Amino acid sequence: MSTSKRIITAAFASIIPAVICFQSPACAADPDQPRRVASNELFKSDVLPVVQKYCVDCHGADEPEGDVSLHDLSHAEHVYENRDTWVRAIRLMGVDGMPPKDHDDRPSAAEKRKMIEWLDLALFHVDCDVADDAGRVTIHRLNRTEYTNTVRDLLGVDIDPAKDFPSDDVGYGFNNIADVLSLPPLLFEKYVDASEQIAAATILTSAAGQQKQRFNAGQLETAGAAEPGGGVIRMTSDGSAIRFHDVRATGDYIIRVEASADQAGPDPARLEIRVDGKKVTVHDTQGHREPAVYEVSCRIQQGLRKIEAAFINDYYQPKARDPKDRDRNMTVRFIEIQGPTNADPSEIHRRVLFTKPSADKSVEQAAEEAFRRLLPRAFRRPVDDGEIERLVRIVKFAVARGDSFERGIQAGLQGILVSPHFLFRLEFDDTTSNAVSEHQINDFELASRLSYFLWSTMPDEELFQLADQGRLHEAQVLDAQVDRMLADSKADALVDNFASQWLTLSNIVEAQPDEKLFPEFTPELRADMVQETKMFIRSVFRDDRSLVDFLDADYTFVNERLARHYDIDGVKGSEFRRVSLPRETRTGILTHASILTITSNPDRTSLVRRGVWILDQILGMELPDPPGDVPSLEEGAKESGATSMREQLKLHREMPTCAACHDTMDPLGFGFENFDPIGRWRDEAEGNPVDAGGTLPSGESFSGPVELAGILRNRRDKFAELVTKKMLTYALGRGLEIPDSCAIDDIVAELSQNDYRFTVLVRGIVHSKPFLMRRGEK
Repeated sequence: MSTSKRIITAAFASIIPAVICFQSPACAADPDQPRRVASNELFKSDVLPVVQKYCVDCHGADEPEGDVSLHDLSHAEHVYENRDTWVRAIRLMGVDGMPPKDHDDRPSAAEKRKMIEWLDLALFHVDCDVADDAGRVTIHRLNRTEYTNTVRDLLGVDIDPAKDFPSDDVGYGFNNIADVLSLPPLLFEKYVDASEQIAAATILTSAAGQQKQRFNAGQLETAGAAEPGGGVIRMTSDGSAIRFHDVRATGDYIIRVEASADQAGPDPARLEIRVDGKKVTVHDTQGHREPAVYEVSCRIQQGLRKIEAAFINDYYQPKARDPKDRDRNMTVRFIEIQGPTNADPSEIHRRVLFTKPSADKSVEQAAEEAFRRLLPRAFRRPVDDGEIERLVRIVKFAVARGDSFERGIQAGLQGILVSPHFLFRLEFDDTTSNAVSEHQINDFELASRLSYFLWSTMPDEELFQLADQGRLHEAQVLDAQVDRMLADSKADALVDNFASQWLTLSNIVEAQPDEKLFPEFTPELRADMVQETKMFIRSVFRDDRSLVDFLDADYTFVNERLARHYDIDGVKGSEFRRVSLPRETRTGILTHASILTITSNPDRTSLVRRGVWILDQILGMELPDPPGDVPSLEEGAKESGATSMREQLKLHREMPTCAACHDTMDPLGFGFENFDPIGRWRDEAEGNPVDAGGTLPSGESFSGPVELAGILRNRRDKFAELVTKKMLTYALGRGLEIPDSCAIDDIVAELSQNDYRFTVLVRGIVHSKPFLMRRGEK
């Protein structure tokens, strides 16, 4: 372990790498050189003279630029007291943006390097040999995905109780960050509503026979000659109104249909009620355009069932003498389902309610048995007798007022589902030691960290057993669990919830390429783009491939439609399959149509957006915010008369306030100009040959996306560091802090020695101090 390290969080990512690592491939510091200390003496020799010579003219006492005055700077304490200001300063110096390039008198490379080194030491240094801060996660509410998955795995119900919840806030790029997952009153109301829905779906009560669900025309599907409109489903010929209904328990149900008919011909209009396409009964409708309710009782099996109201005897005689006798039609206003009665308890019901009161077992004893099994899993930790007793009292109260035992258990389950111990992931300080010091989390807390990291859900029975035995912290046991969990299908959560957010893949939902310019961009193609990228990520994760594949893989996954989009021959059908990429045009994830589309404008490519995306998601460099008085590229083009985006960006780079950042990001965007706004290859744009060449600040030149990807591959340690930071942030559910850099350093070193394999990254995180420990409350 190194004795000191710089934190490379999102806020600080571009400080040193922009000068050293991005502008030069040789970015590793010499380990044999003794590291300096950020002393006040060095401040006065290396920093203060530079500030006084080059900075005070603009940042003096009178109307200083950016409201930053340095005229009274005299001591190192000023840096610590104004940390945010100096973080911004070092970021600007990192991209050679301060002093601006139009200043004649600028510091030499040696002066700048000494100043940046001192500031880096002062602001971000940590001694890993003595650091005792494992970080601290705020009380952590389950986000929408975690809540839904936890309900599924706790109770076995296949519903989406969180579909009406407000969206989760995002912090540090992810929606599982504890600091931003608050609990507003609206969300708590939704939790209460969801608890009722979940309890009803889990436990069958005698009152279920009175439960009615009515589905109006707008909630029904149609088949045949049936169309919705005016609050009804109108059938002008044989057709049907359909409701796909999730039947929670096998039992007897009543199906009701409100229908009316245009009567014509010798027979009445006939309404056939069907379940799963099979006739249950046929009703002769009564009266002309007189709404009436028709019903039937039948036994329906548990599962997703097709409930259908069908018009089956169309009649049409346009030449009939009486106009009312020419055309027989039918309308349906609603389908209603009531029940069940005489129900067979579902497996879900029996799993929770495996015991009942009897002559030998009181209500209290039966309730205690049920909750003693359920509650530890719901709270994800051992529970005490007092917590069980509170739930038992709820059941006793319900039974005492005349409700059934099942209804009492339902009420107790609702109480569990709105408890903070269910809704939040709680970790407790070690009260036997110094409350401020770092300490190991217990095995149950570790089981939850592990399962919500890899599965986005609660621990399973094996994790609970190991935690109960106190063995989960053992290194070999932990490694075996990581292997087991990554092999489980639930590990796809890392694709859907981690990687998709890291790569901003969800932004493609909002991408709206111009319909006139890109009629090929259909909802189906959009879905194919997402599927390709997710299948690629899944292959890297599940096959334990190198993380470097993200940059230079020679394969991808396509179906016929996406293969045609990529000009890849020999792929037929809608099924996705692995194919080799044409190496002269595409490589890795950077040339996926999904990424190229989300980094484009609706009517043209965006060099800046593509360049910034690579800096943010691949290199981990955060550029300073642009000046507020700089016109947009479009406005600048109108004023300057520039005829191409390359020409306009060249003018932008000539502006001193813009040059530093655009020198860094523009070449990255140019490297992908061969791809249009929806990711198709092109050799020409607007009648001119595409120029996809450029030169990076390091002096490295390239022509086209494949050569640029090769340059980025040479920075694989920086990419591995970026992925490590992103995944550690996601795993912990908090932003990274300076001491976390020690763990990052160790994980990246291990990756570089093991071909950057995915499992090395996961194991490194799971065995790291920030993951296994926490800081006490100050």
